[in-house]
Amino acid sequence: MENIIEAKNLTFRYRRIRNSEHFVMNNVSLKLEPGYITCLLGNNGAGKTTLLSLLYGILHPKSGEILWNGTPLSKANQMDFRREIAISSNSWCADDLTIRQNIEMLSILYPSFDHEYFQNLMKLSEMEHSYDKVYATLSTGERIKAQLAFLLARKPKYLLLDEPLANIDPIFKIDILDLLQREVADNELGILISTHLLDEISDMVDYVHVLDHGQLVKSGSRFDVLGNRDLRDLFSRK
Repeated sequence: MENIIEAKNLTFRYRRIRNSEHFVMNNVSLKLEPGYITCLLGNNGAGKTTLLSLLYGILHPKSGEILWNGTPLSKANQMDFRREIAISSNSWCADDLTIRQNIEMLSILYPSFDHEYFQNLMKLSEMEHSYDKVYATLSTGERIKAQLAFLLARKPKYLLLDEPLANIDPIFKIDILDLLQREVADNELGILISTHLLDEISDMVDYVHVLDHGQLVKSGSRFDVLGNRDLRDLFSRK
């Protein structure tokens, strides 16, 4: 099977003042495959954003490696990798420009960008009347919808989403989950969603990896992982 992302024994530490190191990630391994939605579950500070940044190549592990179709991620293949993988970001576009202006500016960076598909996604998300709105004036849910439409119109093989459903209206949440599920079914897109909220786990999720203090403590199918009562005990700790 192609388009597989695999993390092997990742260890990472942030460097602090006086050259001391702060432990963040320890010996983390996981595999992501297309056509499935995987959830990275953990409390705030568990290391979810750090792990997504390692998977995308923004950060580099102290030890271990990221494999893309069996080939280690490196400077030589990173550009090709990032054309196939999309990651959510708070700074993906210019806040003082309209959606239309942002898309005109950013789409030229991605040869695979499909303008017609972007328009269809905006319509599906009930955002077709927002093209000429300045991005900074949009609600949190509208910003997420616009960003998802842009990322999906790039036609990636895999989508990495960091807390995409936090602090948004429940109606927006349903719309976004429906859109993501449709992409997986129609295009065999692979998705990794990080979250700290158990109630964000829905029937659409296939696999769950539980991250706690930089370590994967549980991994498996949704039914195997969420069926264990001690999982809730883990996230009820202070």
